[in-house]
Amino acid sequence: MITPNKFITLKQSVLGRLPLLLASSSPITLHQLYMDLESEFPDINEFIFALDSLYVLGRIHVDLENGIVRHVN
Repeated sequence: MITPNKFITLKQSVLGRLPLLLASSSPITLHQLYMDLESEFPDINEFIFALDSLYVLGRIHVDLENGIVRHVN
C-alpha cells in the first residue's frame, strides 16, 4: 500500500520505505539497488512506485540509458 492507514502501518507502506532507498550509496544501478533492498519490498511493483515517488519529489535522478540512480541534494 502507498500510505498508512488504520490497517497498514507506516513501516508497511511505500511512504515508510522511502528512506531505505535514500540510505543506499549513490550512484548505484537500479538492479543492484533492488537486489540490496529486495527483502524490504513485498514485490517489485512497490519498489518501482517508491522510486517513482522519490523521482517526482525531486530526491533522485534516474539515468535510464545506464540504469544509474543518483541522489539529488
